[in-house]
Amino acid sequence: MTTNVGASIREITQAKETIATRVAVAASRMTFMDNLRVFLTILVVMLHLAITYGSEGSWFYTERPSTELASILLTLFSGICQFFFMGLFFLISGYFIPGSIDRKGSGKYIKDRLVRLGIPLVLFSLLVSPFTEYFKAATVYHSNPGSFVAFTMDFWKGGDYAPGPLWFVEVLLVFSLAYVLGRTILSWIEGPAAKSSPTSVNKPLTHAWILAFILIVAPLNYIVRIFSPIGDEWQHIQLAFMPQYILMFSAGMLAYRRGWLSDLPSGIRKFWSAIAVLAMLALPVIMVLTGITEGDTALAGGLNWQSAVVSIWEPIYCVAMSILLLNIFQRRFDRQGSLGRIMSKNAYSVYIIHPLVIIPGAYLLRSVSLDPLLKWALVSPILVALCFLVSHFLVRRIPMADKIL
Repeated sequence: MTTNVGASIREITQAKETIATRVAVAASRMTFMDNLRVFLTILVVMLHLAITYGSEGSWFYTERPSTELASILLTLFSGICQFFFMGLFFLISGYFIPGSIDRKGSGKYIKDRLVRLGIPLVLFSLLVSPFTEYFKAATVYHSNPGSFVAFTMDFWKGGDYAPGPLWFVEVLLVFSLAYVLGRTILSWIEGPAAKSSPTSVNKPLTHAWILAFILIVAPLNYIVRIFSPIGDEWQHIQLAFMPQYILMFSAGMLAYRRGWLSDLPSGIRKFWSAIAVLAMLALPVIMVLTGITEGDTALAGGLNWQSAVVSIWEPIYCVAMSILLLNIFQRRFDRQGSLGRIMSKNAYSVYIIHPLVIIPGAYLLRSVSLDPLLKWALVSPILVALCFLVSHFLVRRIPMADKIL
């Protein structure tokens, strides 16, 4: 009898310790991912400022001409970011979706997504896009857009509600709703005997899964870019990167179910972190070999070897860089002080409102005569900090903002 009681007590204690460990792991995971999202958001702002000062790309305000060296180096920075960071955003977003639906149910989850993603998307398209497009017409295209009120009315009548940087929010909303729909259809097919939610198993990430990702994305990249090269847009979205985004989003959901991110195997971390560094160093070589430094855009797509090289290199770099950053943030930055908590809380709103800060900010500094590269290096931290200050002290003080942002 005593033995049975003692065994029961030990089982209860072990169960409590297991639950506590899982809670602690979940909390740690949330912290390092929050910090990683802050970092990626800062990269988004810096990328748009890089385009402002000379990088290849499209933005609402640019200062031209730039020097050749600044243009090359800023384009290199843009490439280093562009080929992985939005994919990593999608992976992180996908990671949290299955658990959220498990807890809330599909109905409440959809309602929350429509509020958190749908409302900012509509408000940006209706209220912010007229400002950004007006600024672009006046400064990039050097046209005479007339009065802002008349331009806005024509913009609304035209029905071309450009989401700007919130294309990510738009696509994420579509991905999320598609997942809920697919999950619902699957439960109907399986019938009443189906479990209420998919099971989760703890199976470490393997090289085989990573190679499968690369082997799927690479040919899809090449095929899609024959018809829609990098830089071309459909409904303000670059289809050229869609294979990466879809597969990274799916990988995030799979990572949640299999516990891949709770503790990346040492071999995976070391090998793919080294690959990330080598792939990053290979980018300037690829730029030279494919002729981008001479203005050749063949690497953007089409039936050519340049596009094939980039289509293969990109998923290798994307997955390797994602593993490198996940490893660094999980092991070095899985805690927050007061400043970290404030930045984490404001990261999403900074992503939404940053055009309203950096466009007029860069325009007001247009008369500052500096080398474009140096100007970007000096202006970026100032305007990034200003984005977080505006978000914290102005945007999040708007009534109901906390429920959305």
